[in-house]
Amino acid sequence: MGCSVLNPEHPLRDFTTTKQEDKMHDYDIQTTVDDLARTFEEFKSTNDERLKGLEQKGQEDPYLQEKLKKIETSLDQSEKRLKQMEALPNRPHLETQDQPVSGHRRAFMDYVRKGLDAPLWDYEQKSLSTTSDGDRGYLVPSGLHNRLYQTLQTTSVMRGLANVREISTSSLELLIDKGSLDAGWVAETQDRQETNTPELIKVQIPAHEMYARPRATQKLLDDSMVNVDEWLAQKISQKMAAMENAAFISGEGRISPKGILAYETVRKENWEWGKLEELKTGANGSFAENSGVETLLVLFHSLKTPYLPGASWLMSRTAQVALRNLKDQDSHQYLWQPPLGGMAHPTLLGYPVVVCDDMPSLTSGNPSKSILFGNFKEGYQIVDRMGTRVLRDPYSAKPYVEFYTTRRVGGAVLNFEALKVLNFAA
Repeated sequence: MGCSVLNPEHPLRDFTTTKQEDKMHDYDIQTTVDDLARTFEEFKSTNDERLKGLEQKGQEDPYLQEKLKKIETSLDQSEKRLKQMEALPNRPHLETQDQPVSGHRRAFMDYVRKGLDAPLWDYEQKSLSTTSDGDRGYLVPSGLHNRLYQTLQTTSVMRGLANVREISTSSLELLIDKGSLDAGWVAETQDRQETNTPELIKVQIPAHEMYARPRATQKLLDDSMVNVDEWLAQKISQKMAAMENAAFISGEGRISPKGILAYETVRKENWEWGKLEELKTGANGSFAENSGVETLLVLFHSLKTPYLPGASWLMSRTAQVALRNLKDQDSHQYLWQPPLGGMAHPTLLGYPVVVCDDMPSLTSGNPSKSILFGNFKEGYQIVDRMGTRVLRDPYSAKPYVEFYTTRRVGGAVLNFEALKVLNFAA
């Protein structure tokens, strides 16, 4: 069995599956997609009935309001279930005696289970001597680091959207071209005037340190059936993914990455490099009356055409709920569409909608920057310092063994033209 919780008193989750369960996996995904489609059709018909009654009676029908809330909850649950099914192949596996284990990895597993008394040097002295230091800390084996990195990529929303780069130094330095080179037409004998040269600026993105302290009892670590390194990677990645994703959205940039919403946002006429363009809805915590569709279209068209391939929407869950009711007045089609036809995400105006709980919630009466639109790979850079370091501590929290693990991560906006902010404010 594999360990799914830190508290050893909790039951261990069995990660084994039968061949029949594997065959059912694709069927379950298709069933969930079909259920999502049926639920969305029910949502559309119920909402249309609500709008029709509102026009005729001038007031909301409490029964239809309550029914819509239940349908929206069902839509959210179906989306969540679909994402869990897509992530199922990445679950940890059992450690068996038939699985080949390299010397470096075996030494690291013994270090995790038994500490410094484990015969580390019996395996690969040369390999381990390049990854240890005087205070008895060890870099995790490359295989484990790769699994940790892959898990972060699948659980951190921003890692799936932004550009990610590994470095071996304390920071990443880049030259950014703020403008374009001027050129012009001339006749054969006409004077050639000097043209403007594009401005280059130097950007430095430091890698900030983040840490995790998972723990387990020595008895649990002694159990040879527990695949310790995968358990460790799973626990670390869950905590670090939550920390770094929040920083990529709203981090202050001093001891953590600088998030997108930490930059100053201004109206289009006041925009300059170093600031993000925002569009206000005209009402705190909502769209101005009957202006939701128009506001979204203005925000959509504010993004330059070269950035549209690969663009996506990033929003809070409450913002997505507000968008589900919006319809095109000409075609009477809903702007928001569920993830059908093999799509991984819902769409809005034909572009993917990515829901992130770290985005500000949309609350009536309270201004919030709850929606971002743009090309995040062009606009935001994530930096990973190579290596994940682990210190085993069996003394500080007896009878538990703690694993003090550190990584260094940075992030910053690189292209201020590629991202737009929708501000729900008057």
